Amino acid sequence: MSISGPPFSQYLWQCAQSPEEKPGTFFPDWAYNLKAFIPGAIVAVDKRSNLKHCHATVVTDISLCCGLGEDELCKALSTFKHPRREGEWMGDDPGRLLLEFSEAVRGYISVSRLTRVLPCSPARVLIVNETVSYRRLAKTQVGKVDGVLEIGSSFGECTQILTKHAAAVIGIDNSQELVEESRRRYPFCRIELLNCFQDPLQLQRLCSQLQDRCENFKIFVDIGGERSSTAVCRILVLLDEVVRGSLCAPCLVVVKCKSLSAAAAASCDERATICNLLDWWHRCAAPTSTRQQRKWGISREHG
Repeated sequence: MSISGPPFSQYLWQCAQSPEEKPGTFFPDWAYNLKAFIPGAIVAVDKRSNLKHCHATVVTDISLCCGLGEDELCKALSTFKHPRREGEWMGDDPGRLLLEFSEAVRGYISVSRLTRVLPCSPARVLIVNETVSYRRLAKTQVGKVDGVLEIGSSFGECTQILTKHAAAVIGIDNSQELVEESRRRYPFCRIELLNCFQDPLQLQRLCSQLQDRCENFKIFVDIGGERSSTAVCRILVLLDEVVRGSLCAPCLVVVKCKSLSAAAAASCDERATICNLLDWWHRCAAPTSTRQQRKWGISREHG
């Protein structure tokens, strides 16, 4: 098998976090995507918990806090304060947005507590370096109309975050021991034992279940942060083959991989979009050893 072009080739491939960023933070050239607060935008409100869901819609641009009638939820949200961080509005500063939580519930919330939920178009592949930022995206970028497939559920920590925020979630791992332990820890989560390469038809069936039940489909991939970029690229190729041509293709693919993150950071433009995607993909997907070539039947030549 030769190395072909990149999967999800029509997507916007971006470096969301480079190895230089601290855990939980994002690549400065990409982070602006999460702060575009315009009327109509969907935002996630930070409630100091990965498991508490709160998406809302921006009603107005930044405004002075006024005496708008608010229910108990909005009062609690509005009075919560983070420690000040550089460049952020705080407390009673004029850095609040009027949000709508439902048709009858509105309130002003500090922008320091908000993260923009990326729109479904353009579809994106986001690459991050470490677990905290990966889980931050799971907390903020998944909502109640989304179905999420998680590849590499491990002990289930991120699976429970996704489950608390999405309409439906299926976690997958190829380790029976990990699947049994994660089911014990999080019995409310759906976690399946599956080797995607050995049973791609079952993978396709699981994707179809999520696509049929939900408005949006999203994929999170973490098969081990230390795994080679070649191994991660292989699973992305398989996923693309499984969902290609479906009526509900994923609008977001989040990938945690140190080696891919480093390669992406070295090859992106001022908007953190990977340049020359085809060449970049060939470099990342190429096997790093003769053993890998034999194991996976991959030729280093471009296909």
